[in-house]
Amino acid sequence: MERQVVHLSGAARAAGGLIMAVAISAMAVKPASATFYDWTLSGGSDSGSGFLTTGATDNGGFDIMSFGGQIDGATITGLLGGQPGVGYAYSPSGAFYYDNILYPSSNSAEGALLDLGGILFTIAGGEGNIWGTSASPDGYSYWTYESGRYVIEDSATAFSVVDPPYPVPEPAPAAMVGLGLLVLWLARSRRVA
Repeated sequence: MERQVVHLSGAARAAGGLIMAVAISAMAVKPASATFYDWTLSGGSDSGSGFLTTGATDNGGFDIMSFGGQIDGATITGLLGGQPGVGYAYSPSGAFYYDNILYPSSNSAEGALLDLGGILFTIAGGEGNIWGTSASPDGYSYWTYESGRYVIEDSATAFSVVDPPYPVPEPAPAAMVGLGLLVLWLARSRRVA
């Protein structure tokens, strides 16, 4: 069996090295993207859990981009209203005002994870709203509005968010490593041929 020694040209080595350097630097710097949280709600007669994602910074907190899960067995079907911009906006029914901002460091004006606007979402054919009222552990309120009336009212509810313990895959660094390996393989196979 004959053994071949492959010598890469200077250009191929430089290209492969450049791509590997870019791939390594891309892995070292986390891109600005959504942050994922698990949330829980408890207190009074209510309990729930789910996930939310945040995006851009807004008013000292972060815009909530998605919100899902269950409360008292009812499925949350999505975030409602998006980001209203400066200040609060009213829900489609007019029952709630909201801003859909999370303050992970509890630095809202109320000292809570959510301010008085809170999170607006759809649940059980109506609107749901969780908002912060104080910095105390049970300083949150959860109400729903359906068919022209408030259905659930709990004004001493605990709400918490935690970063999930599992990493969120980021495809860009893996793609850069794959591209670097492809270039090296192409340079090698071209040399062998």
